[in-house]
Amino acid sequence: MSKITFKERFKYSLDNLMSRGPGAIILWLGISTILMVIISAIIIAFIGIVPTESGNISFIEALWQSLMRSIDPGTIGGDDGWPFRFLMLIITIGGIFIVSALIGIISAGFDQKLEQLRKGRSKVLESGHTLILGWSPKVFTIIQQLTIANENQHKPRIVVMSDKDKTEMEEEIKNQVSDTKNSKIICRTGSPMEMIDLEMVNFNTARSIIILPPNNNGFEDIFVIKTVLAIVNNPDRKKDDYHITVEVQEKKNQEVIEMVAKKEVETLLLSEIIARLTVQAVHQPGLSIVIEDLLRFEGDEIYFMKEPKIIGKTFSEAQLCYEDSTIIGLQYEDKKVQLNPPKDYVIKDTDQIVAISEDDDTVIANGKCGHREVDEIKSNEEYTFEKQKVKTLILGYNSKISLILTEFANYFPKESSVQVIAQEHLKDKVEKMNIDGLLTEIDFADITNGIVLNELQFENYDYIIILAENGIDIQQADANTLVSLLHIREIVKRNNLDINIVSEMLDPHNMELARINQKNDFIVSEKLVSLLLTMISENKYLKPVIEDLLDADGSEIYFKPAMAYVKENQQVTFYQITKLASDFNQVAIGYRIMSKSNDASANYGIVMNPNKSKMISFSAEDKLIVLAED
Repeated sequence: MSKITFKERFKYSLDNLMSRGPGAIILWLGISTILMVIISAIIIAFIGIVPTESGNISFIEALWQSLMRSIDPGTIGGDDGWPFRFLMLIITIGGIFIVSALIGIISAGFDQKLEQLRKGRSKVLESGHTLILGWSPKVFTIIQQLTIANENQHKPRIVVMSDKDKTEMEEEIKNQVSDTKNSKIICRTGSPMEMIDLEMVNFNTARSIIILPPNNNGFEDIFVIKTVLAIVNNPDRKKDDYHITVEVQEKKNQEVIEMVAKKEVETLLLSEIIARLTVQAVHQPGLSIVIEDLLRFEGDEIYFMKEPKIIGKTFSEAQLCYEDSTIIGLQYEDKKVQLNPPKDYVIKDTDQIVAISEDDDTVIANGKCGHREVDEIKSNEEYTFEKQKVKTLILGYNSKISLILTEFANYFPKESSVQVIAQEHLKDKVEKMNIDGLLTEIDFADITNGIVLNELQFENYDYIIILAENGIDIQQADANTLVSLLHIREIVKRNNLDINIVSEMLDPHNMELARINQKNDFIVSEKLVSLLLTMISENKYLKPVIEDLLDADGSEIYFKPAMAYVKENQQVTFYQITKLASDFNQVAIGYRIMSKSNDASANYGIVMNPNKSKMISFSAEDKLIVLAED
C-alpha cells in the first residue's frame, strides 16, 4: 500500500473542513487572518522591518498596522522602504484572498439559509397554536373558520405542515383565504408521519391538532394512523393529553385509531356523516343550511355554559329563561350530552346547558322565566308527524351507497324502496345490495344523458339523490353531477313535479353554483365535514352533539309545518313557539319563511335562534325548525 503524502493528507483535511459548512470555513479563515497578522507584527516589532526614517514600532502598533493592511489594500500606497513594502504586500494579498473568500462564503451562507427558509424547514417556536397536519381542499375552509374563531385572541397562530412546497402552500392559502384577520399562518414542509418533523412544528405546545389526509386513492387512513402514532408514541411527547381531531374513511380504521390514542383523539367518519346527512336532507329541504349555520363561527354557534339562575328549574322552564339564546340540551356531570332531554327534567348544579347563541358572552338568562299563554294562538288543526314509506331514486354510485341505504332502512318505515341507477362503466364493480326492511333495485345507464333521464318516470318518486363518483378528478365528478342536476331540474319544471332533490358536491364553489335560485335541492358537501373538523378542534364536546343531530336514534332536526303549532297569520312571539314546541316534547330552534326560500341574501328563508320577544306571523307554507325524536 502506497504511503499517504502530505499533499493528500492536507487535501483530505481541507475537504473535511469545507464539508462542515460556512460556519467552519469562516472560523478557519478568521484563525488564518489572526495568525497572519500576529506573524507580521512579530517580524515588524522584533526583527525591525519598519518604514524608512521610522523608529522602532511596538508590537501593539505593528499588530494594528498589519490588521489595517489585511483589510484595506489602499493602505500600502503610503508605505516606504522596500523590505517593509514587500512584507505589507504579502499581508495585503493574504487579506484580499481571505476577505474575498469570506464575502463569497457569507453570500453562499445567506443563499443557503434563504433556500432552507423557502423549503420550510426551520423550527416553529410558537405555542398555543392550532396545528394542521396534511393537505387537502378542506384546509382552506378550516383556516378561514379558524381565523374567525381566533379574532378575540391575542396573536393567534395557525401552523400547517405537509409534504407540499412551503411557497406553494402559502400561495394557495393566500388565493383561497383572502382575509386572515389577526391570525398568522405559518407553513412548513415535512412529513407529519415523521417524529423529527413533528418537532419542527412544536407539536407538544399546540393547543389542538387537526390531521387532514391527502386525497391519495385509498391510503388516507394509513396516513392518519401513522400520524397519530407519531404523535402519541413520540418519546419526546408531553405528559398532558393531546386534543387531536381526525377524518377517517373506514369504520375499522376508526376503531384502530381510537384504540391507539383513546381519549386524546376525536375521529370523524366522513362517509358515515355524509350518508346520514344525505338521507336526512333528502326529506328535509334546507337541513344542510341549518347544519352549516350551526358549524360556522360566523353568526350563531353551539356553546356549553353553566347558569346558576336555572338550577332547580325544569328543562321546559329553563328554555323560557333565555331571550337571545336557544337551549337545545344538557351536558351532565359525566360529560355525556343529551339533546332535547325530558321537559320535566330538573336541572342540577353539575349540569351545563347546551345553547345556540351569537357568542359565549350572550348565553345569559335574560328572559322572563315561567309559563307562556298559548291558548289563543294555538293551532286548531291536527297534524300527525309519523313517517310514511317513500320511494327514492339514487343517480350515481360511490363508496357511501351501502351506508346511505342502511340509513334509509333506519330512518323510513319498512317497505320503503330505493331505485339506484349507477354509471354504466361501474357495472362490473357494483354488487347486489340487500338491506333488511328496504326494497332495493339497481340498474346501469349514463346518468348525464338527457335522453336517458327523460325516460325515467320521476312522478313515481318522492325524493332524488345524485351522488358524486369516486376515483376521478373532483371537478369532473362535480361537472357530472351538475349536468345530471340541470337535466332533472328541467324535467321537474316541465312536468310541474314537486320532488326534493339532494346533490352531493365535492367542491364548495360548485355547491354555491348549483344552489343559486333553486328551492328544494340544497346540496350536501364535504365542506360540512371541514366545518365539523374545525368546530370540534375548538371544542371536543361538540362531537356527541353533532352525532346526536345526525343519528336516526334520539332527537334530530325537523322542518315541521308552522300550522301544526299556531294559527295562520297570527302574531306570536318565539317565547310562545318555544312553549308550544315543548308541549310536543320538542325544542324550537328557528323557522323558515318559504316565500324567501329562493333568496340567498335572506339565508333561503331560514332564521336560527330568533329573539324570543319579537313578533312574527306564519303563512300556511312556512316551517318551524325543531329538535324532535320523530
